[in-house]
Amino acid sequence: MTPKVLLVDTTQHQPSSPMFAEALARATTAGRVSGSFVDEGPTFDRLASSRAERFLRRVRPWPHKSVAELHRAIVSQAEAIRPDIVLVVKGAHLTTECLTALKATGATLVNFSTDDPFNPRTSSRLWRRTLPLYDLVCSPRHANITDLRSLGVSSVEFVPFGYKPDVHFPEVAATADERTRFESDVCFIGGADTDRVKYFEELVHQLPHVRLALYGGYWNRSHRLARYWRGFAVGRDFRLAVGGAAITVNLVRRANRDDHVMRTFEVPACGGCMLTEATASHRAWFAEGQDAFMFDSPGGLARGVRFLLGRPELRRRAAAAGRCKVVEMPNRYDDRLATILRAAIERRRPAVN
Repeated sequence: MTPKVLLVDTTQHQPSSPMFAEALARATTAGRVSGSFVDEGPTFDRLASSRAERFLRRVRPWPHKSVAELHRAIVSQAEAIRPDIVLVVKGAHLTTECLTALKATGATLVNFSTDDPFNPRTSSRLWRRTLPLYDLVCSPRHANITDLRSLGVSSVEFVPFGYKPDVHFPEVAATADERTRFESDVCFIGGADTDRVKYFEELVHQLPHVRLALYGGYWNRSHRLARYWRGFAVGRDFRLAVGGAAITVNLVRRANRDDHVMRTFEVPACGGCMLTEATASHRAWFAEGQDAFMFDSPGGLARGVRFLLGRPELRRRAAAAGRCKVVEMPNRYDDRLATILRAAIERRRPAVN
């Protein structure tokens, strides 16, 4: 029997999200599942475009009336198609009432928690209160497993991030101007978290002439690093930034207690020579010095950059090996979706009459 799957995800941060919508569509076309997608993006785009609403969201709890309408639409879709599985990507805005109504359709409820539910910067009491209602919570961080079980979540699985083969692949600049725009010795793509800033301050202190390219939010607010900020890099710009850099640095998000991030798979898939933090997952997935390089301190990052900049052939071989490692293993979001659905089917609750 082909399982019916209702996905609740967002297009708000394309092309990084939705994580599973394209994979679900491909699985539906192949006849492996019957998939349906509810997009949160339009609702939250409208809220984000209003300064007044952004302020009010800080001082009043969910749901805003438009979010309540979104909840009704999700429940209505579930009642119409009677899915076997409802997969929610984060869904921090969902209420107990909404999830209870979804559960009443007989669906097995699954959450993929993209952020750390216990990080106050990315989480809320509402999200933590609703997580035990799920039949299965999948987390891309080992640090959350015990905490989620202590919270009352009945079943927890570790499911890593992945990459999208139609987004993350090597791409060469089309023009000389484009090549110059994205050329760098070292690039980093991600926000300027406080703990990340010190790595690049140490790098430019030790290598003052390094051609550093920083992409992402808030680097322009750093007195020492603002001149290295090159805006944002998503989609094709992400590929060109990685392709134009001799070395692409990968840092985890400490506030989220990550030991890997989306870039862990995206950078090698794009053909980048990755210099990454030496976490347990990175050491398990990559062979240091062969398909990736690692560091464990700001000084270690600077030493790694100095070592690699003088060894272009080593960088080329490692980049090729890293791409092979990522794309030849089941690291696509199609693979992650298949893993989640298999785990959900194993936990399938008896159908409601």
